[in-house]
Amino acid sequence: MSVVRSLLRRQEGLKSFGDYDFALYRLKCYRDDIYCGISPNTNAPDYNPEPPIFVCRFSSVPGQEHILALANEDGKVALQNTAVNRQMHCPLKGTQAHCNAIFDITWMPGESKLVTASGDHTARLWDVTGSAITEIGHFHGHTRSVKTAVFRYEDKAVFATGARDGAIMIWDIRANHNNQPKPDNTIANAHSVRSARGLKQRRGLTQSSRAQSITGLAFQDDFTLVSCAAGDGLIKVWDIRKNYTAYKREPVAKHTISYCGGSTRNGFTSLLICPARLILYANCMDNIVYAYNIASYSSIPVAEFYGHKNSTFYVKTCLSPDGRYLASGSSDEHAYIWRTDRPGGPMVKLYGHTEEVTCIAWCSVGDVKIVTCSDDSCHIIWRIGPEYKTDDDSEDQIQGAAKAVWMHDAVAQQLGLETTPTVSHRRIYQEHTPDTDTTPGGTPNTSSSVMAFNSKSDNTSSSSKRNYSQMMLDDCRKVKSVLSPIKENQEQKTKRPTLENRGARRLFSAVTDGKVGSFGSYESDSQTPSSSRVLTSEQTSYSPTSNLPNFVIDGTAPHLLEISPRKSKENIDWLTKMRMERYEQKSVRSIVEKSTSPKVHVTPVRRMTRSRSRSSEPRKIAKSPSVSLLNFFRISEKDNEKNLCPGNTSAISS
Repeated sequence: MSVVRSLLRRQEGLKSFGDYDFALYRLKCYRDDIYCGISPNTNAPDYNPEPPIFVCRFSSVPGQEHILALANEDGKVALQNTAVNRQMHCPLKGTQAHCNAIFDITWMPGESKLVTASGDHTARLWDVTGSAITEIGHFHGHTRSVKTAVFRYEDKAVFATGARDGAIMIWDIRANHNNQPKPDNTIANAHSVRSARGLKQRRGLTQSSRAQSITGLAFQDDFTLVSCAAGDGLIKVWDIRKNYTAYKREPVAKHTISYCGGSTRNGFTSLLICPARLILYANCMDNIVYAYNIASYSSIPVAEFYGHKNSTFYVKTCLSPDGRYLASGSSDEHAYIWRTDRPGGPMVKLYGHTEEVTCIAWCSVGDVKIVTCSDDSCHIIWRIGPEYKTDDDSEDQIQGAAKAVWMHDAVAQQLGLETTPTVSHRRIYQEHTPDTDTTPGGTPNTSSSVMAFNSKSDNTSSSSKRNYSQMMLDDCRKVKSVLSPIKENQEQKTKRPTLENRGARRLFSAVTDGKVGSFGSYESDSQTPSSSRVLTSEQTSYSPTSNLPNFVIDGTAPHLLEISPRKSKENIDWLTKMRMERYEQKSVRSIVEKSTSPKVHVTPVRRMTRSRSRSSEPRKIAKSPSVSLLNFFRISEKDNEKNLCPGNTSAISS
């Protein structure tokens, strides 16, 4: 739908104008909107001439929404009026607020006051009403660097801080503890690794781990605080009406949202809640911004936004004032913008920085105005340029611009894949013909048409990945063969030493006069050609594959002829084959038993049934190693004849 039609429908009261994508596509960075950050601290022991800006926030005071607060690595705070152009290469003069880096800034709702969170373990309240920035309060309670600070929703007195020591502290600026501010509620070890793993921790032991560092806080309502950490992969929801300071054990959150991805980089860098207080946006270290429904606290995200790169905990996100767009910095020197109702890849990419884009801020009034800060020590103000190019839109004036991001580019960037260019086959065949496979007459033969795409594809995609068909065509060209998908072309040269001596085979060449076809040139394959190879011209006209050999009938394969001879087909049924196998097994078993076992005379077993016709051959009786009974009687008879006497009866009886 065009813009004019949408405006007409809005005037008629039919439909309101919902999005302004066309304006975001015209975001530009002019030369006058590039600033060199904040002036460095010359008295610092580790002097840096160009300290990077870590955080920037637009004011929430009515009528002063164009005031921008910035803080850098040296601990300086500066204010800038984005409605007035300044000198582009002149850094801002800031106020030394801390003696260490400032990691976060939060504006008091509806007031010209702000709270800074620093690496010197403190949080401080500042009044920026006048020309000078003056300190109002000093809040000291953390033992490590304070990473984040946030005011309660539409509350000017209560704010929360999260630090590297894993503690979350709730402060009330109205409380007076003998001029020594103390936190009203302290959630110690809110994202402790030991408590997450179910391990016991000694009382009084302070665990200073990077994984439990609090990196993001957000108030859902007056009594609900949402927090995230650097390495436990959990988003916890706390009920601050409980007095966690009085508890000695590990604190238990009201709800816990677990990381649903599959990466080991499961830490979160920042948290945002939409203006309707229903959707939570969590920027994760796995290069995805997850959107969770905090009305149900489900661990399954309702949307995922990807396409950027999140390599450090300095990369932050922001929302448009109406909640329709989500913007984030990135480690690839760009900033990205998504539509919240269209999850997936970004719609706009901002080009202009030369280093990692850390924080980003969106002005809530007037025309679209976005500020991005980078590690190149510069911050850029992005404004909507004219629809058509003017004299002011020269290359010298425009230093950066917004470009549309296509969906396939965002998916390829998320998956880390290389896009392979696709080329039309018809165009390659017409424009390029190789000169290597041409006839002397100048007419390209049939192999040149097949090889045309091969040589062109090598020139166009030499640096990209090749697909399977291209690799097969490369192998085909090396062997000088017409057909690429033949498996024998993939064999190694050591196994096929005579492969290069063969000529190219043409399976679909015409055969006439009863001559042998393309396979007839393989005289070394067989002594006599098969009958299936001799075809007439009438048969080839009906079937283009009729001249192909039948390896089943012939019992041969052309790629095994050098290795093994022709195998003859055996006409033996399966029953006879099984019987022969059993007979061979029995014969082998008997030979083994005779060779291994000692010789033992075995008496044959008597048959239970005898045949009617008895054999005339004498029965063979196995010889026994003992003396035969017949020999014994013969010897006794001879002795009796020699010693025979009528009166000796004892000898006869014996």
